[in-house]
Amino acid sequence: MPSPLFAVSDYKLTDLLSSAGATIGIIIAGTIFLQFLSSKYVELSGRLRELTGEYRAKQDREPRHAPLRAQIQIYHRRLVLLNRASWISAVALLCFLAAVLAGGLSMAYPPVRAIKTVGSVGLLVGLLLIGAAVLLELIESVLARHEIADEIADLDDEAKRLAR
Repeated sequence: MPSPLFAVSDYKLTDLLSSAGATIGIIIAGTIFLQFLSSKYVELSGRLRELTGEYRAKQDREPRHAPLRAQIQIYHRRLVLLNRASWISAVALLCFLAAVLAGGLSMAYPPVRAIKTVGSVGLLVGLLLIGAAVLLELIESVLARHEIADEIADLDDEAKRLAR
């Protein structure tokens, strides 16, 4: 006779799927956000390669050299932030998957409270991590504003006025 601790509950699959729906929606949204971060990372890394190539081709005394150095620094910082945001988002998605899995297991094995705890913690940690990843992306987007000023830093005053 099976132990009551691991007795399988009588549940409907439709109940299981509907209870997992909200968390699965969060997983889908998190996956889209992760794809957004990845696309942005690829674009920025390509631009950084262009800037470093231009920097290497210029002489140290050329007026464009200093703005290029500043832009390279900003792009590097932005890429580091996006990389961290991507990693945090991926961990958050794993937490959400654990929450969905725990939700299903808790329906199958209702007396096991540890499963419910794992699911609740996974959901909470996943939400906090997604929040942290979004915050890093916001910081990165603020840094993007600085690159515009560096891009026109070596232009004459008339061109700077027209660019603003």
